Amino acid sequence: MKKIILTACLILLATAFESVAQFTAELYSGDITVQLSAEPEQVDPVQDLMLTLNISYPASLKIELPDLQDRFQGFSMAEDFSAEPIEAAGRVLLTQKWKLTPRPAAERYRLAPFALIIHEQSDESPRTYSIATKPVVFPAPAQRPPVTGEPEVSLQPEWIAPTPGTILLWIVIGIAAIAIIALILYALTKISNKVKEYRMSPIERAMTELERLLKRKLPQKGLFKDFYVELTMVVRRYIERSHNVRAPEQTTEEFLAAAAAHPDFTAENLKYLKTFLESADLVKFAGQQADLSMTEDAISRAREYLNSDARSTDKTTSNNP
Repeated sequence: MKKIILTACLILLATAFESVAQFTAELYSGDITVQLSAEPEQVDPVQDLMLTLNISYPASLKIELPDLQDRFQGFSMAEDFSAEPIEAAGRVLLTQKWKLTPRPAAERYRLAPFALIIHEQSDESPRTYSIATKPVVFPAPAQRPPVTGEPEVSLQPEWIAPTPGTILLWIVIGIAAIAIIALILYALTKISNKVKEYRMSPIERAMTELERLLKRKLPQKGLFKDFYVELTMVVRRYIERSHNVRAPEQTTEEFLAAAAAHPDFTAENLKYLKTFLESADLVKFAGQQADLSMTEDAISRAREYLNSDARSTDKTTSNNP
């Protein structure tokens, strides 16, 4: 056990500043150990193979390493290196290195068995003998497929990442497309609402326009005159649709005179209409200061007139089928 630990320590000492081998093999074990390491792990015909042989043996022995040039198969020897033996704790570490160039056409890459000459340096009975190592076959690259004349590269579509400019262009196009779709949907919604309004009865349409006006909250914004103009136009458009009277183009006096002569207007409806229009004209043309309570009153009068006129129109229609 002590011999094995000492051998390992000697090997680590010799390779402390070297890169760790990728391929290792043990060629002989016992009191004498022969270990081989090679880098890279797999033989590459376009790359030299760096081979290191570490021989550890007792200091009482002397080892002769033969010339291994003719023992390598599939290689051309480029260079070889030897280091001075290292002795420690009664054992010696001998290191030999080779730089080998693989032959591209070689069938295999191999280190054949070789003999180590051992000299015992005992004073009593010195003797010389030899030991044989195991052969080593180095891992070789996979065989290339035979040449058939077909393309060696499979032509497959390859995804290329878009450039930042292309991505920015896609984002701009996407935003523009979304904006166009939103605009189309908005236009279709507006058209649908308009068509729906056109199909409403005059009173339903007037109430829809009134609710739309109230959502704008013009009085709360201080736009009293604008509010009264819009409110009277709601009523005038209702009259035009319901009674075919050109109310939007006439003055209040002209319209009231025309309404008094029109058979569809009752005295009660004229009363509501006259009160509403004249109070609105005070703000629109006479410069009367309005407030929120006045606008609430105007809205109530407009609703009273619209509902009263709609009821009268329904009675007239039912009496004259």
